[in-house]
Amino acid sequence: MTNISADTHASFKKALFERLNNYFEVNRLSKKGNWEMTLKVTFALAWWIGSYFLLYAADWTYPQFFGLYLLQGLGQIFMFLNIAHDANHNSISNNRFINKTLSYVLDACGISSYLWRVMHNKGHHAVMNVYGEDEGIFAHGIFRFSPDAPWRKSHRFQHIYVFFMYAITTLDFIFVKDFEYLFFKNNKHVEHVKYPLSEWIIIIGSKIIYLTYMIVLPVLILGFSVGQVVLAFLITHFIMGLIAAWIIQVAHLLDINEFPHARHDHDFVDHIFATTTDYATRSRIANFICGGLNHHVVHHIFPQVAHTHYPKLTKIVRETAAEFGVDYRENVYMYQAMAHHVKLLKLLGHPPAQMAL
Repeated sequence: MTNISADTHASFKKALFERLNNYFEVNRLSKKGNWEMTLKVTFALAWWIGSYFLLYAADWTYPQFFGLYLLQGLGQIFMFLNIAHDANHNSISNNRFINKTLSYVLDACGISSYLWRVMHNKGHHAVMNVYGEDEGIFAHGIFRFSPDAPWRKSHRFQHIYVFFMYAITTLDFIFVKDFEYLFFKNNKHVEHVKYPLSEWIIIIGSKIIYLTYMIVLPVLILGFSVGQVVLAFLITHFIMGLIAAWIIQVAHLLDINEFPHARHDHDFVDHIFATTTDYATRSRIANFICGGLNHHVVHHIFPQVAHTHYPKLTKIVRETAAEFGVDYRENVYMYQAMAHHVKLLKLLGHPPAQMAL
């Protein structure tokens, strides 16, 4: 955080939380989902379910089927961002049953909501950009996302192959990452977790169901070949993966953010401002699509608040930070955030002795 006095720092945090909480009190609003959230949940579910049944509504040609299949996949990403993320933070409703039920939209798309909650809530929210702690910067050596991560020769080209590797993001969750956490427990945040039998059944069963309705049923019912349906499945997931990865990665992994060596290098609020940069917060399109992930500073301050409140809360954060001289960072456009992400990858692609970050 900007080098300000301890008194100013304390006053800033006090004012910030008072103003954020007053927004809800003065306007008599719940911190959970409002009418806008209800509409988004309804729209997302209707898009996902309706587009799937549309696949079977007529005798489509393969190009028509492919277009509808892609539409269904885009509906899945919209659900991930606008329902699953909030539901897994218990931010949609005060009723935990409603949140838990809606969190299963992630499982319905082949990704474990249970493992996501464990890894995201424990392995990211308290340890952003801390190498060895933040699950979001663990990349099996394929990428070097932190100055503290080991360097490999292949990292010289990571700012180039990022555009290809991000395409397998959702496939990685479905076929690799969940199974790594489940069978190998290859992350410190899950190594001592005892998975309930019910979660084993849900994790494995949901993947079987997902592959059944995405691949098996179109082959059996629509008569397309296995190759045709698998091709549609892969290309759809490549596009889904690119969308999800770029929306998620460009808040923390930027050359203008800090990478603390340990969580205690900063206090809670300092850590958020040091490691997080917002983007496109005044864009209606980004606010509609991104599920609040473009308002990432306030998301980390209030993760259990519904994302439809974030535009108003971000305005409070921005104005309060300016008043106290605190460094709040925002990329006005998403392409600027993407450019900063690529710049980080290029910098971290140099051997540590040559790197100036």
